[in-house]
Amino acid sequence: MADHLRSEDGWLILDDQQIAVEVDLGLFLPVTGSWGGVLCNLPPGLAGAIRGTEVRLRLENGQVRRIRLLAGPHDETSVSFVGEGTAPF
Repeated sequence: MADHLRSEDGWLILDDQQIAVEVDLGLFLPVTGSWGGVLCNLPPGLAGAIRGTEVRLRLENGQVRRIRLLAGPHDETSVSFVGEGTAPF
């Protein structure tokens, strides 16, 4: 997937908060439409605080999708995720 990542700005939507992030997006399995990527430049401690909560990602094109963070250390500033629904790109 790394060869096909696209980078853009995005916003994590948590309840009524919007947090600016950089997003590297790609398709995991193009045949099935499974997509995901890496959230970059998260505020310290945010990844651990939002694991297990509903998180939505809004991209520059206005598309909003739910995402699920993948396991990793709680103090990461970059974290992998899997998207739900159709790919927003």
